[in-house]
Amino acid sequence: MIASQKVREGKLVKVEVECGESIRKIKITGDFFLYPEDVLEEIERSMLGLRKDADAETITSKIQSIAEARGAQMIGIGAESLASVIKEALK
Repeated sequence: MIASQKVREGKLVKVEVECGESIRKIKITGDFFLYPEDVLEEIERSMLGLRKDADAETITSKIQSIAEARGAQMIGIGAESLASVIKEALK
């Protein structure tokens, strides 16, 4: 399943997901920036095993907690916007 959106922060985000009842594989790409760069991989790993019907608040919370713990700078995207694209891919 794939979703692609131009988020409110102005950047294009694409999410590819493989799932059954839960997420087995996820790839997030786009023209946004995350620093440090490996934070994106950590966010992707945190989504593995997440139920397909997880709400946007749960997804947003996971993204925010990783970003805050790592002191990440999210440029051109926010946690809520990223969660929205992930939810769209899960539909």
